[in-house]
Amino acid sequence: MNRALKQKLKKAFEFPAPNRQEKARFLRTLAKPQISMRQFVFAQITYLRKRVLALSLLLLVPALMGAHHMNPNTLWILSALIPFLGLLAVTESTRSAKYGMQELEMSARFSSKSVVLAKMSILGLLDGLVICCLIPLCRSGNLSLLQTGIYLLVPYLLTVTISLWFTRRFHGREAFYGCMCAAALVSMTNFGLHILADFLYQFTYIHWWIILSVFLIGRAAREIYLTMKGTEELAWNL
Repeated sequence: MNRALKQKLKKAFEFPAPNRQEKARFLRTLAKPQISMRQFVFAQITYLRKRVLALSLLLLVPALMGAHHMNPNTLWILSALIPFLGLLAVTESTRSAKYGMQELEMSARFSSKSVVLAKMSILGLLDGLVICCLIPLCRSGNLSLLQTGIYLLVPYLLTVTISLWFTRRFHGREAFYGCMCAAALVSMTNFGLHILADFLYQFTYIHWWIILSVFLIGRAAREIYLTMKGTEELAWNL
């Protein structure tokens, strides 16, 4: 190709030099959709699987049945089932890691950290409401509302803490199976303690249960913090 033809082609396809003022003016004309924090949280509710929400609320059914028939074992049955409530909350909050979708979420408009935190907050609030409803339904005998609440809260917090630890250390299905094992182990241990060491549930030991519950609240909060921090580090590495 001769030089003259090259010059003509270059001139024909030549683009103007960039103008920063024109660029800034053009960007200002683009519509910037705004969304409030409330709208963002409500949007995340629609992404939660309906069966997870249904299973969380389904825990109220045996409590209602036990309260109707005044079954004294309702509390111990529910305290053995409640670890699976924590399992549902953790596995649903970290579902993107299980299916390897974290990179896709990080490229979205809202950060992966915001999405995980929103899901944890929604499911944590739902679980808190379920536990608050279970307390008066499960109370029986000489047990106070404080004892009933702590006996339900401790296995839940223990499952959440161990499950979050698993999701930070492992990924994919390994983390899911680890959380399942943790929930099953906490459930069996809690039920076994009621049968083999029933004296631990006497009011005499309530201060130890309170200390344990406060410790688990701190540990769960730390695991949530480390999970959020790990999400930030993953985003930075990418």
